[in-house]
Amino acid sequence: MYGNHWEYNNRYPQEKYGIFDNSNYNGKVVEIINLPIDFSKFYPADPLLIEKHSIVFAGTVCEKKGIRQLILAMPEIRKQYPNTILHIYGRDWYFPDKSSYINYLKNILTKAQLQNVIFHGALSHDKLPKIYEKAEVCAFPSHIETQGLVAPETMSMEKAVLFTKAGPGPETIVDYETGLLVEPHNPNDIAEKIIWFFEHPEKALQIGKNARAFVLQKFDVDIIVRKNILFFEKIIFE
Repeated sequence: MYGNHWEYNNRYPQEKYGIFDNSNYNGKVVEIINLPIDFSKFYPADPLLIEKHSIVFAGTVCEKKGIRQLILAMPEIRKQYPNTILHIYGRDWYFPDKSSYINYLKNILTKAQLQNVIFHGALSHDKLPKIYEKAEVCAFPSHIETQGLVAPETMSMEKAVLFTKAGPGPETIVDYETGLLVEPHNPNDIAEKIIWFFEHPEKALQIGKNARAFVLQKFDVDIIVRKNILFFEKIIFE
C-alpha cells in the first residue's frame, strides 16, 4: 500500500477477504499489476521433445502445494497409462520438529501409490525450462496460491498446464482454453484432468498455444513496467 493507493498482483484478496471492490476501497485506488515473466527464458517448447505420459511438478514439496493429492492421483492415472511417471522438483519442507515432509510422504503412502514417483530435489530456476519442455503435463494443484509464476511460466512454453481452482487460478487459466483447473483436494479430479490431457494430445497442443498468447498479454515485462510507472505517477501527482 502506498498512501491512498493499493497494489496487488492478483484479484484473489477481493474474493477471499473483500479487501477491495473493483478499483476502489474506502477511497483508496486499487491497481492489479502482475509479476513479469522472462519470455526469453520460458520459450515455446518443442513438442517433439515431450516424453509421453510424463508429469512434472516444480515447487516446494509441502502440503499446501497439493503434492500429496497429486501423488494419490497416480494409481488412477496408471490404471489407464501404466508407464506414467511423476517427476517432482523442489526443496523439501520441514515440520517444526525439523522432520522432513518428503519422508513423511514416504511413510504414509504405500509403495503402490509411490510407484513411478521420483523426487529429484531442488533445481535452479535456469534449468527448469528444459525440464518443463520434456513434460507432457505440468501439474500445480496447490491448495492456496498468491500469484505464483510456475503456471504462467509453463504456459508461456505452450505446455499443457494443470492448475488449481483455488486462489488466483481462474485468473490465470481459462478452463479448457488455456489449461485445466482442478479441485486441489480431490485426487480423482486431478487424475481425471491429467488423463484428459493424455487422451487429447492435439487439443493439449492448441491449449498450449492459447496459453502462451494469453500470458504474453498479461505478464510481459514492458507492459508491467509501464503499469508500474503509471501507478506511481498517480501517487506522485495526485
